[in-house]
Amino acid sequence: MESWLQQIFSWLPSGGVYFLLVGVISFLESLAFVGILVPGSVLIVFAGFLAAHGKGDYTLLVVASATGAMLGDLLSYWLGARFGAALLARPFARRRQDLVRRAELFFVSHGGKSVLLGRFVGFFRPFIPFVAGCASMRPLPFLLYVLVGGVLWGIAYPGLGYFFGASWHLVQVWTGRLSLLIALLVLLFILNALLWKYLLPAFFRGCAWVWSRIARLWRRLLSTTPLTSLATRYPALWGFLADRFTLRRGSGLYLTVGLAVCLLFATLLVWEITAIHLHEPIFRLDQRLYQLARGIGHPASDAFFLVVTCLGSTPVLLMLAGLALLWLILSDRDFSAFILGAGLAGGELLVFALKALIGRPRPEPFFPELHLVSASFPSAHAFSGALFYGLVIYLLLEDVRNWQARITLVLSGSFLVLLIGASRLYLGVHWLSDILGGLVLAGLWLTVLITASEMRRRYGGEFPWRRGPGPLNFPRWIKLPLLGLAALGVGWGVTAYCRGQLEKDLPRSAPVAAS
Repeated sequence: MESWLQQIFSWLPSGGVYFLLVGVISFLESLAFVGILVPGSVLIVFAGFLAAHGKGDYTLLVVASATGAMLGDLLSYWLGARFGAALLARPFARRRQDLVRRAELFFVSHGGKSVLLGRFVGFFRPFIPFVAGCASMRPLPFLLYVLVGGVLWGIAYPGLGYFFGASWHLVQVWTGRLSLLIALLVLLFILNALLWKYLLPAFFRGCAWVWSRIARLWRRLLSTTPLTSLATRYPALWGFLADRFTLRRGSGLYLTVGLAVCLLFATLLVWEITAIHLHEPIFRLDQRLYQLARGIGHPASDAFFLVVTCLGSTPVLLMLAGLALLWLILSDRDFSAFILGAGLAGGELLVFALKALIGRPRPEPFFPELHLVSASFPSAHAFSGALFYGLVIYLLLEDVRNWQARITLVLSGSFLVLLIGASRLYLGVHWLSDILGGLVLAGLWLTVLITASEMRRRYGGEFPWRRGPGPLNFPRWIKLPLLGLAALGVGWGVTAYCRGQLEKDLPRSAPVAAS
């Protein structure tokens, strides 16, 4: 058994508690409105994979999965029949009206069979039983469909993972570990998409809800005697505190929120540095992932990750930054150009100062001739990639009005940053904690730069800057060809640099600078 599987086994409970946990996951995944937040199907498939390697009895796993699924369907049906109208009027249901409406159409189209079919149709799974209850479907046919669907689902989903787990070593023999690497990249993409499309919007909605409650409470407190007397007795102090939360000044709420986010990233960075020096679990995870990455070499993935790591290297970022600065200056966005230029220069000084201060030694690289010219923590490639591409995405969002296009832009840019970090781990030139440290430091510095840019954009009067025509105030018919020629030149330069690195570094025997 591989070491990472043994580690997962040690994290999970055993015996009846383990099968109870599987049943609860299956139950929650089938429950109306709750199921869309719980990745139960993925976890049940993974439980089947673990069963193929000896974690629990497969038969008991099927029983636990099927039982949890059926209980979730039955409770959803009861909730729909008993409280359907009241629940649909609640805010959490109104935010998912589209899914409920599609489930209703599916139910109308397929009748009672939809209870069986919906069990295997993605986001419909937790809604169909609820809709059936709202529609007063007869209990006996519903129970029969639930029984058949629950048993089939309980066999199919753990069975899928079990089959894959049983053929795991055959997959390694047929394709080496390239297939494993591809699967990991797909998983990374899916997790990144879930983060930006679902988790962060949910987090921001939660923050907005909390803020509205705090604002309501604060308005009540303002009318109380103690705060009224405080404002009268200490007007200067009261005015200073009030200005920190006003939207009328750039140094108000935007600066307060920016400082709070900076404090969060700074706390994460300090915690990671402390954990590394104290050899806490993150240090041991570094060692395990390094050993795992050692065995994933393949000519195709070598070439892929060498190109990806070039996209976070200094020469490529300088060429791309020059193109971005030209675009901003031609667009008369000189303050944004200043933020980009000063931010990148200050970021490079910041990351190398931290490297010198921490002085963490690097791991032994998998490419024997790699030249390592600086300390390991934090990863400069991860930091510079996240900083540059993060800033460019932020600056592009102002020109992109379509919400779907904005989501696509953020997903693409953030996935590229994650790939650059993963390439450093694949090449063996950084520990995982180095990459995480680079991303956290980039988040800290990005927050500073974006806060400054937002304050300027929303409260321009507080930041004197040049007025009048721009230094390159060309007409549009000159700007576009000029940008096009610059983009072609940068594209040629980036391609030539990446090709040169590939010619030097494939196979794993020639030097390339790693910073």
